[in-house]
Amino acid sequence: MAQAGSAGRGAAGQKPAGAAPGCALWRWALGLLWLALAARSSRRQWPVPYKRFSFRPEPDPYCQAKYTFCPTGSPIPIMKDDDVIEVFRLQAPVWEFKYGNLLGHLKIMHDAIGFKSTLTGQNYTMEWYELFQLGNCTFPHLRPEMNAPFWCNQGAACFFEGIDDIHWKENGTLVQVATIPEIPCALKNG
Repeated sequence: MAQAGSAGRGAAGQKPAGAAPGCALWRWALGLLWLALAARSSRRQWPVPYKRFSFRPEPDPYCQAKYTFCPTGSPIPIMKDDDVIEVFRLQAPVWEFKYGNLLGHLKIMHDAIGFKSTLTGQNYTMEWYELFQLGNCTFPHLRPEMNAPFWCNQGAACFFEGIDDIHWKENGTLVQVATIPEIPCALKNG
């Protein structure tokens, strides 16, 4: 009769759970080899490399905008080396013009960045907009001729002159967050 704690076979003739550590090591080695081969044969690359485009892809005709994208857009102004630019955080609830602060209570906010030139006093706003409106890009469309959900979610930055101070202050946030100083003479010359 075997003593308690011995490594002999159990009552049914089976090996105890801790027996044959070499077998467990062999299984780990086989598993790691299998993972290495699977990873090597995979054609996917992760992370997916960023692909630059020199053009905006043509949108699907199904995606239609109710309002014009960035109707008052303007080119980014040329700043002088001795200008100091103040940077502002602008934030208000999404669709506050329609629902007031309702979506703000749910922390569903629209953000923008404001810039003010201390040299000229002019200010500018840069916002990210959906080309086909928020609801159209937030939720997928289920189209009978397609197996997968379809998205109308292209977007772009809109840069325009002015900051609507009253809108951002009354409905959300208008806070200076940074200052871009003038370029030092050492950097200007070389």
